[in-house]
Amino acid sequence: MSLNRQLAAWCADRSLLFSESAVHAAHVAITDVMGCLLGGRREAAVINAGRALPTEAGGASAVTHREPIAAAWAAMINGCAAHALDFDDNFFPAVTHASASLVPALMALGEEIDATPAAIVQAYIVGLEVQAQIGKQVNPSHYATGWHATSTIGTLGVAAASARLLELNEQGMLHTLSVATSLAGGSKLQFGSMVKPLHAGFAALHGIMAARLAAAGITGTEDTLQGAWSFSDLYAGNGQTAHPPVALFPHAPLAIETYGLVAKLYPSCMSSHLGIDALLALRDHDGFDATRLERVDVHLPSFMVANLRYTQPLTPTEARFSMNYCAAVTLLDGPPKPAHFTEAALVREDFQRLMPRVFRHVRPQSPEAAGLPWGGDCVASVTLDDGRVLQTQWTYPKGCPDNPLTIEEQWHKFSTCADGNSSGQPVRPLFDALSNFSHQSSIGAIAASLRLQS
Repeated sequence: MSLNRQLAAWCADRSLLFSESAVHAAHVAITDVMGCLLGGRREAAVINAGRALPTEAGGASAVTHREPIAAAWAAMINGCAAHALDFDDNFFPAVTHASASLVPALMALGEEIDATPAAIVQAYIVGLEVQAQIGKQVNPSHYATGWHATSTIGTLGVAAASARLLELNEQGMLHTLSVATSLAGGSKLQFGSMVKPLHAGFAALHGIMAARLAAAGITGTEDTLQGAWSFSDLYAGNGQTAHPPVALFPHAPLAIETYGLVAKLYPSCMSSHLGIDALLALRDHDGFDATRLERVDVHLPSFMVANLRYTQPLTPTEARFSMNYCAAVTLLDGPPKPAHFTEAALVREDFQRLMPRVFRHVRPQSPEAAGLPWGGDCVASVTLDDGRVLQTQWTYPKGCPDNPLTIEEQWHKFSTCADGNSSGQPVRPLFDALSNFSHQSSIGAIAASLRLQS
């Protein structure tokens, strides 16, 4: 059986019952990314993208529009908003910002077809599983080559989740995956630009589009994921590799339980987070005067160094992909917050003075470290003006399953993002509703929080 056929049969199987722990993990992820979505609604990329959309009425709420619009367009805008602050979760082994595309797509499509919250959660778990299984086929070479997996693998995951929500049968699911393969694209070259958050929006848009096209009778080639000219071949160079059948739930644990999601505590590229965590540990433990720093060295896996390519960022967006800037913020102010990624913060003299003293290095990884879901560990050191060198090693980024956010941190992050951005909806009841999402009677009140106020 082809991987396309195997995934299609599994995704269309509505007899599968997911565990309470899987549903709870989905609730946590959905709540987290909805906060990020609300927090990103005023970002320039979101506002500008909203201006490009048609204004005719539809059935889904978008953060740039007062009235509901078509679900696919709402998904694109809301996906961009969810990813705009780079505050949303990461998912391995797909190496995607999975929730930033899945949740906006399923919320928009769910609102349009009046799906239940429970059905949305089931579809979310399905979409995450597809991302994981395809990610295992093509990574690390896919991501290392320069593809932004959020926009490539993410499209396939959203397509499967959307088809699940539309209750397509195995054949419909099969052709959904086929169509989605032809819609997947996006380069990491866009990191630091407005297009980068749009990649999550494109995955949301194209995933819904693929499912809608398949539902309307569009058919495609069955074997698009493995073999010559397939996704695996074209996007990872391993199409001729022999691929054994994959093990899927209930014969194997679900990806959401095996890998979990890595929630963020800092609104910057996750490649910076091990460095931030290590520098925070040095700052908090040794209590040195940051104005006495002569040098800061951060040793990271090679792909993280490549992602953090802006040594002297010129815009807040570039600053999210700058270890130099994130290190300066961390050492001078503590944990980076959304307010640090503004034009006013970027030009602060103390940040500008410290950034040139930050040096990134590629750290050779042991087999054990390289086998971690995020690809390695970090060693950070600071040199003081009296010659002292302080050093630490960091392995588990804050927010990963081995170092999770506390419920207090989850709430603080959500409220920071949503306060003043929830279109008049009270923030605490919204957080509580999302945290128990499957048991809500409808998504009406949650969708209302997204609409632009009059």
